[in-house]
Amino acid sequence: MIKVLVVDDESKLVEAFIMQLTKEGMKVSGVYTAADAMAALRKQSFDVAVVDIRLPDLDGVNLLLKMKQVEPVLEVIMLTGFASVDTAIRSMKLGAYDYLTKPCKISELAAIITKAAEKKSLAEDNLVLKEHLMRVAAHDNFIGESKAMKKVKGLISIVAPSSTPVLIQGETGTGKEVAARAIHDQSPRAGHPFVAINSSALQETILESELFGYKKGAFTGAQTDKLGLLDIANNGTLFIDEIGDMGLTIQAKLLRVLETGTFMKLGDTKETKVDVRFIFATNKDLKEEIEEKNFRNDLFFRINTFVVTMPPLRDKKEDIAPLVDYFLEKFSGGAKKRLSRRAFQTFMTYDWPGNVRELVNMIERSVLISGKRAEIISEDFADSLFREIRPEALTVSQAPPSGAVDLSSMEDEHIRSVLASVDGNKSEAARLLGISRKKLYSRIKKDS
Repeated sequence: MIKVLVVDDESKLVEAFIMQLTKEGMKVSGVYTAADAMAALRKQSFDVAVVDIRLPDLDGVNLLLKMKQVEPVLEVIMLTGFASVDTAIRSMKLGAYDYLTKPCKISELAAIITKAAEKKSLAEDNLVLKEHLMRVAAHDNFIGESKAMKKVKGLISIVAPSSTPVLIQGETGTGKEVAARAIHDQSPRAGHPFVAINSSALQETILESELFGYKKGAFTGAQTDKLGLLDIANNGTLFIDEIGDMGLTIQAKLLRVLETGTFMKLGDTKETKVDVRFIFATNKDLKEEIEEKNFRNDLFFRINTFVVTMPPLRDKKEDIAPLVDYFLEKFSGGAKKRLSRRAFQTFMTYDWPGNVRELVNMIERSVLISGKRAEIISEDFADSLFREIRPEALTVSQAPPSGAVDLSSMEDEHIRSVLASVDGNKSEAARLLGISRKKLYSRIKKDS
């Protein structure tokens, strides 16, 4: 059943629309002001709104914009007198589905409403598909069956069904946001928004307005109302990354939201109530931040109810192979790429200070550098990675299964390969190998 909201200050017209459109099998609500229209939209969802251009408290075009902020896929049909046709045309450029001039035939209006509802349904399907694709992409880094990752997945399955706040700890690049999305996707809120913000990326005043929003006129430049992320995440999940970098003033306001579910927008005179599930992340030791007076003790105890710790890649190296396989396939566009034995050993020996994020970047770069070659070799890696690895640090046990290999022979073969790639330039070869020219000359002499 198509749900319609009629907004017009002519009560008799609204009553006529409700009666006639109901006969057409639609569920119709009617209001007489823009304020009532916004209140109705926040209480329930509608497929189509029929809005008069001229309303007593706000013109229809501005109401259109406010409605689209709250419900982006809502289709809006404008009603206008002949004198306001130009305004109605402008409203279509701003997102209205169509417009009709008064008086209009109910049959014509019903036909347009039906088409608008069909468009809205398609838009929702596209959003669902887009969200699914985003979730698939977001879960890229959540690959692995190591003991450490099984523990993380087990904790997520325990906490996901509840609304308990979650604190995700871990080094940069370990996949904290991926874990947060997994919690959201496995929760009853999965069909509602997942909203993420990084506390360290924004100045305190900007972060405050982004989180809580503000009312028109709250400060110089506030020309319209702004919805905060708390509004947008209502009934869904708000993920706040780098919570340890949040200022003390905003921490106090956030604590109130956690305790009461209400907050005050800047410039507002009444509180806004929301139902939001909070997930926080940090790479800092919050207890140390408390001792240094950078983090509120009461907020810490409120968000520390359930903790998930993301392991660094160096502590779950058995997950490197499946990660490599997955991202090689992803970045090679279906072409079959593989790491050479030496390249794989380098991956296994490296400590990955940037964790999974660094590994992903390294694979994407090496796929590009390797061009049409099926095999990716160590020279395709960034110099910074190769300098971290000493040839003598590599062990045969870290190679992909393929039989016994003589390590010295492998090193000699690799040195010859590097020399060939730089046309025999020994200085450049030594730089790429991360060894001195003297040591390189010694190895060349030994091999000759």
